[in-house]
Amino acid sequence: MQSRPQNPPSRHHFVPEFLLKAWKDGDMLLRYWRNRIGEIECKPASPKSVCFEDDLYKTIGFPPEHAQQMETLFMQVVDDAAAKVHTLLLEGQIKELSDAQCSDWARFVMSLWFRTPLDMRGLKEAVGALVSPEGGKAILGLDQPVDLPPEAVSALQMEILRTVIDDAERGRSFINMDWRVVTTTNRREFWVSDWPLDVPTSFAWLGDRSSYVTLPIAPNKLFVAAGSRSLANRIAALPERELILRQNRSTVGHAQNFVGAKTRDAGDFIRQHFGGRMRHSIIGSIAEKYNSTT
Repeated sequence: MQSRPQNPPSRHHFVPEFLLKAWKDGDMLLRYWRNRIGEIECKPASPKSVCFEDDLYKTIGFPPEHAQQMETLFMQVVDDAAAKVHTLLLEGQIKELSDAQCSDWARFVMSLWFRTPLDMRGLKEAVGALVSPEGGKAILGLDQPVDLPPEAVSALQMEILRTVIDDAERGRSFINMDWRVVTTTNRREFWVSDWPLDVPTSFAWLGDRSSYVTLPIAPNKLFVAAGSRSLANRIAALPERELILRQNRSTVGHAQNFVGAKTRDAGDFIRQHFGGRMRHSIIGSIAEKYNSTT
């Protein structure tokens, strides 16, 4: 007997459940978020119920059975592969990762850069500017205006997203960095947020010796990718309290609408620093550039 086809998923996680689950205490983690009057609230929540937006990667104008293909055929594939690597990293097997597993993890980390609602809004603005009559002439040098139907514009947005995440040159640069997993014994924990990466303030592009990317993968584990062995050694050798504080300042400061924790320790810190750092969307910057050209 043939089973009934499943409805395409409309709940799209920009931080996947497998990562959030590392902060569970029982079935829940602690969710910190900013309410309508600007106050930071805290309440237990399931990983499934946070860091998602309905139809975030939906291709507008496509039939229902195809509209969610960016989520089902790309994002879910990226996340499912990364979940397996995440388990190995937690088990201390970073040196045993295969080339394919390194590629899977690199693709996932790259996806965190571009898949947030902030970046998706920037992407839509950038493509909108690109295909506008003014943009077609100023940016593309076209004599005739570009008149694309909405479904074509939406499909272009999703293709650009897939391309920047799956960029081979950027992926190779990231894979060639020095990778570590630092495990802490301090009672303080790393937190997770809707943009949990830490990168240099003066961002050196991947592959530069001064570039680094850090990502909490559990309350007591930090993934480190550094542009040189000496830099990786310096990061790993930081006193645990300093390393945790440094990462949490970035994790909490860059949060847009979510910080996740396992315990209520340092809730005052989260409330004080929530969203306090400006994170310029890379794709949003492209949109600004295009809009200023027209």
